[in-house]
Amino acid sequence: MRTLTAATLAVLFCAWSAHGQTALKYKFTKGDLYRYADTMAVQTTQEMMGQEMKVSQDIHAITRFLVEGEASGGGTNLISSTDTMVLKIKNPRMDTTLAPVEILHKRNRITVSPLGEITAREVVDSVKLPMMLRGSGGLASRELLRLPVFSEKPVKVGEKWTYAKTDSTSGDGGKSVMNTTMEYTLVGEEKYAGRSCAKISFTGKVTVSSKSSMMGSDVFTEGGGTLTGVMYFDQKKGVFIGEEGKTEMEMTAAVTGQQNMTIPITSSTKMKHVLLAE
Repeated sequence: MRTLTAATLAVLFCAWSAHGQTALKYKFTKGDLYRYADTMAVQTTQEMMGQEMKVSQDIHAITRFLVEGEASGGGTNLISSTDTMVLKIKNPRMDTTLAPVEILHKRNRITVSPLGEITAREVVDSVKLPMMLRGSGGLASRELLRLPVFSEKPVKVGEKWTYAKTDSTSGDGGKSVMNTTMEYTLVGEEKYAGRSCAKISFTGKVTVSSKSSMMGSDVFTEGGGTLTGVMYFDQKKGVFIGEEGKTEMEMTAAVTGQQNMTIPITSSTKMKHVLLAE
């Protein structure tokens, strides 16, 4: 009977450890086009001067991402744009449906790493949104996509990994900073949108601080919240298939100027993001 050497045992141990692990990476090919159907339902409550106001927004859109090619500093450049969008707004002062044509077909460039981290953003076609639309869901950034960021190492079903990032944006005399910490868990394999996918659940925490100007007053907003949901990824083709999630936020807006006031704001957002059939 042969005796296994230490080296042989080490090789077998590595093989057993690797069994059942999944390496998750994006596989972008120049010229590929991905079109997603997006829905967002946002419920917001704010209290101003002793009065409570509730606002609901429903956004339906189709967005596209064209793989432009490799980025000079690494990763892949994608050109994003919006094909169609309908926005329904309901509050005590209005109940209306809008089609913001200003945003249609206007391009942004985003750089994505093989693990899904968005490392750069660039506006290709500038657009100036009407004042009433600047705080609506993802319209201000013109980007509804939220990609899962994968672990550098292969993971097994049930294993977790984390990712943290800070995003800052400036425009129209204002600036905002968002800090996000995400925890992902590989749940297993599941059929979604007609594809065999890796199912990934996520929880996250987010903090936001911003400064802007409105009608001659300065507005300082800060707060935070939580994110929960599931994402689906076609690991064989390296394509993000979709997401279903919810975000809960509590914030405070401090207005300084001719009249000083503090406005508590709570919001709940449900979203769905699904790749359309090729």
